[in-house]
Amino acid sequence: MQPLNSQKRISNGVNKYLAKFCEKLPELKCDAFLVLNANNVQYLSGFTGGDSFLLVTPKKSFLITDFRYIIQAQEEITDKDIKIIRHKDGLLAQVAEMLNSHKYGRLKRLAFESVFINLASYNELKKLVKKHIRLVPTQGAIESLGAIKTPEEIAKLRVAIKCAADGFNKIRGFIKPGISEKEISNEMDYTMRKYGAEGSAFGTIIAIDERAALPHAPVSDKKVTKDCAVLIDWGARVSGYNSDTTRVLFRGKISPLAKKIYAIVLEAQKRAIAKCRPGAVIKDIDAAARDYITQKGYGKYFGHSLGHGVGRLVHEQPRITSKNKETLKPNMVFTVEPGIYLPGKVGIRIEDMVLVTAHGCEVMTRMLPKELPDMRLR
Repeated sequence: MQPLNSQKRISNGVNKYLAKFCEKLPELKCDAFLVLNANNVQYLSGFTGGDSFLLVTPKKSFLITDFRYIIQAQEEITDKDIKIIRHKDGLLAQVAEMLNSHKYGRLKRLAFESVFINLASYNELKKLVKKHIRLVPTQGAIESLGAIKTPEEIAKLRVAIKCAADGFNKIRGFIKPGISEKEISNEMDYTMRKYGAEGSAFGTIIAIDERAALPHAPVSDKKVTKDCAVLIDWGARVSGYNSDTTRVLFRGKISPLAKKIYAIVLEAQKRAIAKCRPGAVIKDIDAAARDYITQKGYGKYFGHSLGHGVGRLVHEQPRITSKNKETLKPNMVFTVEPGIYLPGKVGIRIEDMVLVTAHGCEVMTRMLPKELPDMRLR
C-alpha cells in the first residue's frame, strides 16, 4: 500500500488543521500516524477531553477514547473525516487491533510522537502490533504546523493577551506592603478569569527583590515592602490559546543597580525586536540582545534563550535561540524576553509577544508599558 501521499484526502473543511497535517504525512514516509499528546489531539480534532489518541490513516481519522468522553467527543468533533471509537481493553490495544485488522488497508509503517510515550507503553504497542508493522518515532511533526499562525489563531491570541493585560492593570492596585507573592499570584489568576480567561496559561510567577534572580522562581510567602521590586511573569488562556508576558514593578525607592540592569535589559530587548522581520535569521535575533548584554558585562547572567513561540502551548515553535539557523516567516508569534539575574541581588526580565508581519513585526503586548517611569507602583 502507498503511504498517504498522492492519495490526498479532502476534508469537509471543518478542521483545516487536520487537512493540513495530512498533506504533510508523505514527508514522514508512513502509512498512519498515532497522535498521543492531548494538546495535539485537540489541535487536529477539536476534542478537549483526556485519555484519548487520534489515529490518522489514509482513509479516515479515528478518535479513540473511552465511555466517559463519548458524548463530549460527539459534541465537539464536527469533522466527518473523524470517526469516534470507544476502546474496550485500553487505548494501545485498540490501536493495535485496528492496525492488525487490515480494515483500513495494509498498514506497514506507523509514525508516532516519541516524546509523548514512555518505554513501557512503547514496548506494549510493539508487542501488540503484527511483526510486519514498523513503528516510526517522530518529534515535532504536529507542533511545526503551529509555528505559523492562522488569522483565527492570531485573533484568539489577541483575546488572551487582552485578558492578561486587563488582569495586570487591575492587580497593580492590589500590590501593597504586607501582601505576599502567593497572594498576588492567586489574585492575578482570579482576576484574569474574571476578565474572561479560562485560567492562567501557566503558574503565575511573582518574585520580590532578590528572588527575581531565579528565572522561574516558585511563589513564596515573601511580602511586598515599602521599597522593593516585584517581577510578574503571567499569561491567560482563552479558547485554548495562551499569552505570556513579564514586567517588573517597583515600589518606593529603586536601587541604582536595579535601574542600571533595567536599562540594559530594556535596550537589549528593543534591539532584538528591531531585527524581527520576515527572512531574519533567528539566531541573529538572539544575538542582538545577547551581544549587547555581554558588552555591558552581564553576559554570564543571561543564561536562557531569548524567546519561544506561543500558541496552543506556552512554549512551542519557533525557538528563539542562539543556535537556530531558521528564518522568521510572516504570522509567526513568539516572545522576546532577555533577562539579567544577579544571585542574591536583583533579577530583571522584560518579555513581550511579537507577531511577524509582511514587512516587519508587531509587538502584540504593546498596550503594557515597560519604560521605567511607568513601572512605579503608587
